[in-house]
Amino acid sequence: MEDNSTIKIITKEKKEIEITKKAAQLSELLKNAIIDYQNESTFPINELDEKIGEKIKEYLTHFDGVAPKEIEKPLQQNEMKNVTDEWSANFIDKLSLDELVNLTVASNHMGINCLLDLCSAKIASMCKDKTDDEILKAFSINEPFTEEDKKKIKEENKWIDENL
Repeated sequence: MEDNSTIKIITKEKKEIEITKKAAQLSELLKNAIIDYQNESTFPINELDEKIGEKIKEYLTHFDGVAPKEIEKPLQQNEMKNVTDEWSANFIDKLSLDELVNLTVASNHMGINCLLDLCSAKIASMCKDKTDDEILKAFSINEPFTEEDKKKIKEENKWIDENL
């Protein structure tokens, strides 16, 4: 018999977000918390805001503890519908840039590797085949960088080019 019991995630705004234990298995943080605190069913995540918590619930509930097919790297396409399944492409394409950044940070913090990969693929797709100026514009970066700054940023992030 399958365990459909639930846990509650408490956001920084004290909002309770309920999710099944099965769906929570895609999060290393939640999976370990369930194991370590077997008698608990409520887990505060002070770094998580309500809006992103609801997005995480939507994602985890959809996949219900079963990780989606891994995204092929390096990215061959910049259209998410050609990179991942239709549901994931629609989910990630609907996000604003601010939501995408916050979801990336939250999925990293919570150890939701498949969601982190999806967010990273979306960010990479936004950079693929773009000039430096187009990338700055896409990410609403208005402050100009010196040539020295650009060189340093490229050096620190050369892994991005290697994975595109």
